[in-house]
Amino acid sequence: MLEKASIYWHRWTTVAALLLAWGVLAAWQWQEYKAECDTARDALRRQAESVVNALVGGVRSHRRLGRFVEEQLQAALDELAKSQDVLAVAVISTDNRLSLTAGKADLLDLASPIEPGRYWDKAGFLYAAGFQVMPNMPGPRMGPGPGMRPNPGARPQLGRDPNEPLHDEAGPDRGMGPGRRAGRRRDGPDWPPPQDMGKPPLSGRFLAVLLLDRSRTDRLIQHYAWLRILVVVAGGVVIFSVVLAWRATVRLAETHGRAQLLEIETRHLHDLSQAATGLAHETRNPLGLIRGWTQRWMQAMPADGPQRRQAQAVIEECDRVTARINQFLAFVRPCKPRLAPVRPAEVVAELAALVEPDLDAKRLELVAATSTPERTIRADREMLRQALFNLIQNAVEFSPEGNVIDVSCGVGQDGPARIEVADRGPGVPAEAVDLLFTPYHTTRADGTGLGLAIVRRIATAHGWQSGYAPRPGGGAVFWIGEKRGRN
Repeated sequence: MLEKASIYWHRWTTVAALLLAWGVLAAWQWQEYKAECDTARDALRRQAESVVNALVGGVRSHRRLGRFVEEQLQAALDELAKSQDVLAVAVISTDNRLSLTAGKADLLDLASPIEPGRYWDKAGFLYAAGFQVMPNMPGPRMGPGPGMRPNPGARPQLGRDPNEPLHDEAGPDRGMGPGRRAGRRRDGPDWPPPQDMGKPPLSGRFLAVLLLDRSRTDRLIQHYAWLRILVVVAGGVVIFSVVLAWRATVRLAETHGRAQLLEIETRHLHDLSQAATGLAHETRNPLGLIRGWTQRWMQAMPADGPQRRQAQAVIEECDRVTARINQFLAFVRPCKPRLAPVRPAEVVAELAALVEPDLDAKRLELVAATSTPERTIRADREMLRQALFNLIQNAVEFSPEGNVIDVSCGVGQDGPARIEVADRGPGVPAEAVDLLFTPYHTTRADGTGLGLAIVRRIATAHGWQSGYAPRPGGGAVFWIGEKRGRN
């Protein structure tokens, strides 16, 4: 009992350890999946921050354009909305003076207030950032004024009046650079246009809103999920395979151990069988000698003397022991049938003639019936004869006087052969049915318990079946026949 409990404990401990290993693998893959998801989302967040920073820089760079700032910013937003993963973009001033959108603006829901931050929703990844544009400082001037402080240490130019306005030394036809002169373009109209000179530059607090497509990130996260699930499933399959391999190895070892034990037991039983066979032969020969001398001694005695009755009892006991020895030898003899065509009806007829004295002693009648008398089966004739003799003899022993024993040979044209012997005796108790064909199990006081065991051994050697069934109306039916599918 303790050994069995130890085996169960060891087995379940191993299973628990493997399940724990699988759980550790699953937890590890879950952490890896979370890290990969965070990396994918961080990449989208960094992309949004980069785009918004560029947008804010563009807004600040266009603040000097006056009324043209809206046109320039709108064009920039339209181009930005055409970029990959950008669904919508907007620049909104907090005082509602400026509201520029591009792309799928309906996804932004500008009717509701938007707070700066990062938001994940079904439409995509929304990034809103507030920024401030300072008023445009006046440009540099060459003389005193609000744009530039005078330089006390500057050396006045020779030949010029310090109060005279400073002009471009290159003259009206030479610019100060490739694109600028003092307050004029080189080859174009005045910039900014005269009508915008008095308009204040773009300034104030603004909100940049960007909506990025999250479908690629979601697909990437889904790919990571399937990848980690496959790793966990593969790990489970590997662990399950290890469990199966371990169980198969254990069972193989147990089977190998049982096979060795069975081999040892088989050798031992074979040795016992050889010894018992030799002992039976050595016992039967002296019994024959005792019976012969007792019979000669009985013939010389008076017919009605007590010594003659004693001699007759010795002869009967010798016959009984010899019969048991013969049955034992028939049981332990190697059973290797020599198959040949045999007519079961002929074998039954021979046995009916053989047991006729026993039938007459109990006023029994043996009725043999066969549907196809000429039909043959492949069997060892002597073994089939021995098996049927044991069944008929068993029926004679249990049949009440004056009854009938039925022997039927159910041999169809194509179906399996089946021979039944039915008696009208007391039948077999239910608790003894499973032991009927067990060697040395008998319900008779003078039985050996080998008759039905020999029947089953012969049937097994032929690849047949044997069995018992209660007879309707009382009695027993013993049968022997081919298996279904054999012909």
